[in-house]
Amino acid sequence: MKKLVHIIPLLFFLGYSANGYAQDKIHWFTDSAKTSAQLTQDISVPLSALADTNRLLMTALSQYQFNIEYAQSPSIARLLKKLPNSCAPNRMKTPDRLKDNIYSLPLNIALGLRLYFKQTAKLSNLSQKIFNKNTQSISLPSLFVGKSTYNLGIEKGRSYGVSIDAEINSLEKHNLVIRRGDEATKSLVRMLLKDRIDYMIDYPFDMSETLSNLSSEIEIGSLPITSSSDYIVGYVACHKGSLGQRIIEDINTELQKLYRSYPFYHAHIRYLDKTDLVDFNRAYQEVFNVAIPLKISR
Repeated sequence: MKKLVHIIPLLFFLGYSANGYAQDKIHWFTDSAKTSAQLTQDISVPLSALADTNRLLMTALSQYQFNIEYAQSPSIARLLKKLPNSCAPNRMKTPDRLKDNIYSLPLNIALGLRLYFKQTAKLSNLSQKIFNKNTQSISLPSLFVGKSTYNLGIEKGRSYGVSIDAEINSLEKHNLVIRRGDEATKSLVRMLLKDRIDYMIDYPFDMSETLSNLSSEIEIGSLPITSSSDYIVGYVACHKGSLGQRIIEDINTELQKLYRSYPFYHAHIRYLDKTDLVDFNRAYQEVFNVAIPLKISR
């Protein structure tokens, strides 16, 4: 089977790299065709926390020329291992990935993963002991006790974090429905709405965007997952070699400057609900080890 890799033309990228000197090229892999396209757009146009923080970092790294490329997550793992000048943003750090990749300082923070399900009579009747008004969070294994016929939709090759990955791996194969390819979230949401899966896991901002685009009137419920952190940290992963190490060092230098800048902070909070701001500010200070940047009046 041929690897699915799409390379986006780089004529647009003169805005990031027109500095009048030869530049080092980086293969910059993302596992979303949509994100790949977003990274080509002008930094002044807000798109998403992932895209905005990526573009701020790329703009700061003017010594590099970025080849933005889309590949499915399993292919990215192979490409990062193979290509000395390759990196991938928004990657989670796992023990397996650390064997072949070098990781940057944190690139961005996202609201933690949640379990999503349809608010149906069928589900509530069969899960009264698990889903009730007093439930604050959910444990994945508790959903599949005994000879459970429920199933969980997941994306092939995606890491949901060390703890959740371990829980998923402990489930029986018949309890899992695995999807691959771009826009896996949209595909899984459609399956959820059509009762082809019972549960799925994703980030609130991805689910919110997907559901708004589908314009469905079906009510979707969600709960925090017990083993998931309140906030998830994304990193840049690069090839484990001397060139990858140099790239990571340059990335870290610019990230430490960005942490203290209001545009970087605002690239996160503009997509947050106001009720999440207090918790997010606490996480921002803990993860990036800086005070909250202040907006400078002009």
